[in-house]
Amino acid sequence: MSEIKEREYNVYIDESGDEGIKRGSKFFILTAILVEKDKDNGISKCVDVIKENLELSIKSQLHWNSVKGYPNKIMIMSSIKEMDIVIINIIIDTTKIVFINSNDIYNHFSGYLYERICWFVRDRQAVANINISSRGENLSKEKLIKFLKDNDNKFQIDYSKIKQLKIYPNSQKKLLQLADCCCSSLGQALKYNNEKHYKYMKYIKEKIYNYKDSYSGYGLKYVPSNTEPASEFQELLVYLNIK
Repeated sequence: MSEIKEREYNVYIDESGDEGIKRGSKFFILTAILVEKDKDNGISKCVDVIKENLELSIKSQLHWNSVKGYPNKIMIMSSIKEMDIVIINIIIDTTKIVFINSNDIYNHFSGYLYERICWFVRDRQAVANINISSRGENLSKEKLIKFLKDNDNKFQIDYSKIKQLKIYPNSQKKLLQLADCCCSSLGQALKYNNEKHYKYMKYIKEKIYNYKDSYSGYGLKYVPSNTEPASEFQELLVYLNIK
């Protein structure tokens, strides 16, 4: 009897903003895009098409903040709309953090991201291969896992659902570059807080992880959780007509 193949998702994680408390950006965002492993190569080729449309070399890196012109950014979002991916965002309001040091923000709040990744793959009887964008000396696989397990009482992370976790430079993984676009576009939507930039999110609304028609708390998780969500976040939800 042939062995049943385990269903797998490849997950790509990037961040946007500066997590420095009272010296960085107001919102620090962690974003994961989830792709069925068998569809990974096809979606990577879609990233190549985006680069071609931008007249970039396929070997060059797609980086949201380097893309010039609003129409080009809309083109990227309209392309993502057609991709078979799921997006999870953790939106960290650095102005409301009291008891956490700036250096611990990434590790601490990434727990919410891994929690939701595990929920998603669990419900699909799958496992996750996690690929994280490198952050220089500030990110270590060992330190991250130790931090999460030391705070295991706070998060509901099912480690049996994480098959592997690796760290790469964005230049090595096209779908880390795609995660950068998803993450940075949300950062701009919240920063500028207007309809023009909200449209980025409108294009990919259907790609955001939701559970029983609820996006907030799932694909759009605002933290710290014990605080009133910022007006920018609430207004974005109203614009998207989601809860």
